[in-house]
Amino acid sequence: MELLAVMALIAMTLSLAAPQFSKILASAKLNADARKMASVLKIARQEAISTGQPRTVVFYPNNAQYKITGESSYLLNPGINFVGATNFPKNVQSLPFCGFAASGAPSSGGTVVLGNGNSRLYVIVNPAAGRIRVSESPPLNWD
Repeated sequence: MELLAVMALIAMTLSLAAPQFSKILASAKLNADARKMASVLKIARQEAISTGQPRTVVFYPNNAQYKITGESSYLLNPGINFVGATNFPKNVQSLPFCGFAASGAPSSGGTVVLGNGNSRLYVIVNPAAGRIRVSESPPLNWD
């Protein structure tokens, strides 16, 4: 009888904790994807500097993926999506991209917004310095 009461108490506790766990997991996935995207942008910038050749990261918002041109694609986790269009310029195929010159300077700055339905993170490339960061809020010049 006591075992049944303990099991009922555990079941009730778990049923109350499950929604919170789901939100924590979704937040962790969003954070991981934003940091991974920032890392890929930093890698592209560093490769441009070290090879002396320009590098480009292309974003595929409709497919929830992005890639350094000529390399494998990176997929966003299930439930993580691009929110709206990025404000990077678009290339010939009408896809947004971020290019880096051999000096490491970006072709332009821009922001990618990633979301999971509950929250958003901004992956920001500074147009002057090429600094790449992840933020919970949009850049000051955001429209």
